Amino acid sequence: MEEKLFFFRFRSNESFELKEYLKVYMAENQDVEILIGSDSQNYENHTIFATVVALYKKGKGAHLLYRKWKTPRKKSISERLLEEVWEAVNAAEYIRLEGFPKPTWIDIDLNPDARFKSNEVFRQAVGLVEGMGYRVRYKNMGPMITYAADHLIKT
Repeated sequence: MEEKLFFFRFRSNESFELKEYLKVYMAENQDVEILIGSDSQNYENHTIFATVVALYKKGKGAHLLYRKWKTPRKKSISERLLEEVWEAVNAAEYIRLEGFPKPTWIDIDLNPDARFKSNEVFRQAVGLVEGMGYRVRYKNMGPMITYAADHLIKT
C-alpha cells in the first residue's frame, strides 16, 4: 500500500497529501530548493513533534508546509532527538522516492558544542543524515527550517 504524508500550509488548517501538493507547486514554480527540518519538545505527559518542508526560491523566500503531532512523552532526550532527526530524513526520502528533486538540506536542531545536551547524539544524527545521502545543517550553521519547526511546537 502506498504511504501518504499529510501536511498543512503554514498558518492554514487545510490538510493535503504532500505528493499531490508538490506536483502542482513544482509545476508552477521554477528553481525551487527543498529544505527540511524537524523539532520536538516535551510537555507534561507528551512530546510534540513538527516537521517543516520549505519550498525555497532564492531571493523570494520560502513557502512552508508542515505536519505536527503528539506522542507519549519521550523520557530520554537521546530518543526524542534521534526521532526528530529521523522524521526529517523520512520526509526527505518520501519526497525523493516520489520523483521530486532531492532536498538540498536537512536542518537538525542539535549543537556540536559539548556543553549542550543535544551534543550527546550530534555525531550519530549527522551520520544518519549524511549516511542517507543528504547534506545537513545544524546549530551555528543557521538551520532556518528548524526555527519554523520550533515556532510550530510552541504554538
